[in-house]
Amino acid sequence: MNTGQPPTADLREHYRRLMNSTQWLDMGMCWTAVVPDDGRALTLDQVAARLAGNTRYRLHEPAPLDAIGPPERDAYPVFVDRCGSTTVLFEWGYLGTSPAVLRRLSEGARVYSAWWNVNANNLLSFAVGGEHVLAIDALFPGRQEHHAGLARWPELQAMTDFFAEPPPEDLDEDEDEDEDDLDARVDHDWRAACLAVIDRTTGARLTGEWLEQPHPYVTVRMPDATR
Repeated sequence: MNTGQPPTADLREHYRRLMNSTQWLDMGMCWTAVVPDDGRALTLDQVAARLAGNTRYRLHEPAPLDAIGPPERDAYPVFVDRCGSTTVLFEWGYLGTSPAVLRRLSEGARVYSAWWNVNANNLLSFAVGGEHVLAIDALFPGRQEHHAGLARWPELQAMTDFFAEPPPEDLDEDEDEDEDDLDARVDHDWRAACLAVIDRTTGARLTGEWLEQPHPYVTVRMPDATR
């Protein structure tokens, strides 16, 4: 049984408040943080080229999020900004979940992303050194031992209450463990937990002020980018 406060308790409360005050975030978003190994932030062109898979892309002047229309197949927007040397990406779709994109972004870097849509489909992802290491369903992440490579994201590994607890030793084989796990996670704020662990790992914080400010953005062709 876990005891005490989780290591991300304060951060989770920040993101709970953010989700409550910006309710459209529940409808779907993707937040990605790219931490360079050498401490030098990627340029906007470098980020755009990695997103696009070295195919055609366009760079745009800063704009507020609500000024950009919904994503299109041939003009898919991704907002780009920096937090120190870390590059942060915001989108309404799921480009930041693509293994191909994560591998490219993680060349010489560590990349963390959280994505969900209105149906609670979601992924918490991690890539490093061109390798796609983790892609976890944050609503039903299973137990820690289910995820090879988890030790390479120590901040997530330390957040033990994020994962399902091992079944009791006296659990009968015919008992429905999945149903018990569902009951236990009804009140689990997994969206806040995902953003909190990325924040704790990278120091990059998503805030209401950030969401209201204009940011430069890139548009790419979705079919090219996900190859």
